[in-house]
Amino acid sequence: MKPVSLKRALSLLLAVVLAATLFIPTLAASDNAAADPILIITGFSQYPLVDRDTGKTVFGIPNEDIVNAVVEVLPALATLLASGKTQADYDALCDAALPVVNKLFEPVACNPDGSVKHTNVGLGYQYPEAYAEYGENSEAYENQFSNALVQGAVDAVGADKVYVYGLDWRLSPLEIADELQEWILHIKEKTGSDKVSVAGISMGGVMLSTYVAKYGTEHISHITMISSAFTGLEYIGALFTGDISIDPQGVYNMLTQAIGKDTLSNILGATGILEQALPLVDDLLAHCGDRIYTECLIPVFGYNPGIWSFVPADSYASAKAYMFKRMDSSDTEKAALESKLDAYHEIQTNAEQTLKAAKAAGVNVAIVSNYNFQMPPVSTVSKLTGDSTIETMHTSGYATCAEFGKTLPDSVRGKYVSPDQIIDASTCYLPDETWFIKNMQHVGFSNAQNQCKFYAWLMTSDKPITVNSNADYPQFLLYNSETKVLSPLGMQRGDVNFDGAIDLVDARMTLRHARTLAPLSGVAKEAADMDANSKITTTDAKLIMCVFLGLSESNANSTFSVDSIQETVSSAVGGSAADSSAGSALSGITDQLSGIGDQLSGIGDQLSGIFGGLQNQLSEGVSAVGELPSFTLPQETTAPTEDPLTETVTEAETAESVEAVEAEPDADAAESTV
Repeated sequence: MKPVSLKRALSLLLAVVLAATLFIPTLAASDNAAADPILIITGFSQYPLVDRDTGKTVFGIPNEDIVNAVVEVLPALATLLASGKTQADYDALCDAALPVVNKLFEPVACNPDGSVKHTNVGLGYQYPEAYAEYGENSEAYENQFSNALVQGAVDAVGADKVYVYGLDWRLSPLEIADELQEWILHIKEKTGSDKVSVAGISMGGVMLSTYVAKYGTEHISHITMISSAFTGLEYIGALFTGDISIDPQGVYNMLTQAIGKDTLSNILGATGILEQALPLVDDLLAHCGDRIYTECLIPVFGYNPGIWSFVPADSYASAKAYMFKRMDSSDTEKAALESKLDAYHEIQTNAEQTLKAAKAAGVNVAIVSNYNFQMPPVSTVSKLTGDSTIETMHTSGYATCAEFGKTLPDSVRGKYVSPDQIIDASTCYLPDETWFIKNMQHVGFSNAQNQCKFYAWLMTSDKPITVNSNADYPQFLLYNSETKVLSPLGMQRGDVNFDGAIDLVDARMTLRHARTLAPLSGVAKEAADMDANSKITTTDAKLIMCVFLGLSESNANSTFSVDSIQETVSSAVGGSAADSSAGSALSGITDQLSGIGDQLSGIGDQLSGIFGGLQNQLSEGVSAVGELPSFTLPQETTAPTEDPLTETVTEAETAESVEAVEAEPDADAAESTV
């Protein structure tokens, strides 16, 4: 009976293992199957507007049309440059240039009451079905689903669960909210899902905020604001209150970020173009500012409810006062326009309460804000830091931010202050649900590494998440535009487990990755890449040991042993009494390491004996069964699963790791690309 019981036990064990093996893929599939569908609301002008009668794109304006307009205006500009620059000369330039600009933008203009002026103009494509149903040769597929953020969403939940909504930015946000409700109900019906995860990019955040304010959260599981203008744009508020001025330093900063400091210095030094052009713009505004507003800016954009949504709450009243008195429209038209604008700006003013109510209702709310780029240098607010398009204070829901190129006072401290002392997130609407990415431009998405995995995590998490939920994605992140890797901003190179210290745990994790025993995550590989060559080798592990031991990085090119470490330190400290005591202390430490190593070696021998005895007993049991062959316990070929954030290393293991590094073959023989 006893052998039969053993046989049955072994058979049961094999059956359990087999069942578990089969069940693992099922779990993975069920996770994807359980994920809510994702609706991504795009930003301003991401979908082109076309003349449906002719098929011609009217916005984004084709380059050919822009070039033709510039060519048409150049003679008038040349005349001004050669003139005495009197009021009449500037008026002559406006006489020639303003009609050209108006003609360029006329197809997308609105009526004075805020309605669409040219109803034959609309979105070039809009398809309310999932990625999986797009034809790969369709215009919509080519222009939208090649978007890296959309691809990241597809990777996360599948092609049949990702939908993209394009904006007709001429419409009122409340009109678009009505369309979004239709889309969300359609998506629920099509997918059979109870909820939809909704993300708003840039201007899409305005529409998402409006939708939630108008329709609530009954149908949505996630609200993800990505570089969103849901509280406005500061420079649009300035523009709508007459605050136009060119910031020379801002122009220089923006050009530097675009083409590089050295190249820019050479160009400016050779041409002196800024010194000539900027005073001309200032003079033009001084002479013809009112004409620019009344004859161009207001007819093109001043009647547009969508553009008005960019005016921040604290600028709205003064913007209405400034713009409305310059409008060539009737009282009835002004009242109709004002009604649309007021309806949205009440929603904007209450955005904080709307998001907090959504969170309280169980919706996962996440806000992502970028910073460290110069903003458009067209007003006095260009000193604010942003993502080159929207100020960080607005994409974050009012974080406190240092001016571009500066830091906050040293007195500003706390857990919500960024390691670079630029951002204080404590003043955000939702400080625990707001992430910041340094050195990432507005909607500069890449799916090459882990950036879009971050957004996908925000859009798909099945439990509430905060800035403390994932060590890979803390509140403050850094984007490397060359490697496309998103990493913790406070990350020290060498701190592989992100615990704030560089120690032997980090060296061991790096070594195990280099030996293909325990792969590191993409972010951890960025931290482990000590020599910044985009490869993880044993050299990186040695360099981490150098940092931990306070040795020169040159030691990474030599072998390590307890004696060589002691010898290196001794040669560095010289021969003073104090140095001798330091050497003696190190000697004592190495003796203790050796002793601990001997103890662990003994424990290892005991464990080997125990496992050997168990193996013999099990072999005897199998032999008694008579039907199963004898076997030996398999040798470990891969490392057991470990949690890199909780893994500890004893001092004896440290000595073993050092010896393992010394015994490693050439670094290039076991490398891994970051």
